[in-house]
Amino acid sequence: MKKLLPPPDRPAPVRLGEVQRMMAQAVMHPLGTRQRMRREQAAVASAIIKSNDRLSSFSRLQIYNQQYWWRLRDAVMDDFPGLRAVLGRRRFDRLVEAYLDSCGSTSWNLGDIGQHLEAFVGEHPLLAGLCPILAHEMVRVEWARAVAFAGAEEPRLDPQALASGDPCGLRIGLQPYLTLLEVSHPIDRILGRVKQGKRIRTVEATASGRTIYLAVHRQEFSVFYKRLEPGEFHLLAALRAGDSLEAACAEAMGKSGKRPSEFGEVIQLWFADWMRLGWLCEWAPYSRPTDC
Repeated sequence: MKKLLPPPDRPAPVRLGEVQRMMAQAVMHPLGTRQRMRREQAAVASAIIKSNDRLSSFSRLQIYNQQYWWRLRDAVMDDFPGLRAVLGRRRFDRLVEAYLDSCGSTSWNLGDIGQHLEAFVGEHPLLAGLCPILAHEMVRVEWARAVAFAGAEEPRLDPQALASGDPCGLRIGLQPYLTLLEVSHPIDRILGRVKQGKRIRTVEATASGRTIYLAVHRQEFSVFYKRLEPGEFHLLAALRAGDSLEAACAEAMGKSGKRPSEFGEVIQLWFADWMRLGWLCEWAPYSRPTDC
């Protein structure tokens, strides 16, 4: 009878759950220089992936690692074309790489990948090129566009509730997809040129010298930018903050520069426009994403 030899030494088997955890950590680990997987991942690759006649275990794992990060980078590029136009390709790529390395992806939804970029640009102005304020405002508007496109919509306010409510205690909400912004550059016009494939003009890249009040919203599955009068903006902002209708109107009138008789006429036009656009809904506390 042939004598059986003892089995060769082999590493202890790894449980499936442990393999999945190691694979996920390796794939989501930031890339190193030249967009390649970091060398410290070699031990993980050899532990969970077999090599073949064409690729080593390291090279096979690197494919997944690269594709994951390149997909995140492409998602940021898709959502922030205006920022790319403002910074230029090289600066934009450096900013995105630093952002993803710092914040990564924190949501199952790829559309959320840019939710922390505004805070990141504000904290790292040296990465924002020669015009960090312009870059920061561009990020704010482009993220507002993403919110407008995919944000939730609440049932619209019943006109009867507005007409019969007590203004002293009535609180009116704004749609979650609506974002109110104060900017110093004509970001809406810059984005129009970017969408048309045109170069940004110097006059547009220069601060306007006055505050531009902007509402970013959607209509029929398309995103729009609407410029607001100062009083109109402050009235909407006060409503979003939870002020009563009476208090919001009083604050807005003080900042509008209009006489009470003039303000009374214009406020009716504003509310008619907001109702037509579907901006008003029942009031609910408004919150923004936390920083990364």
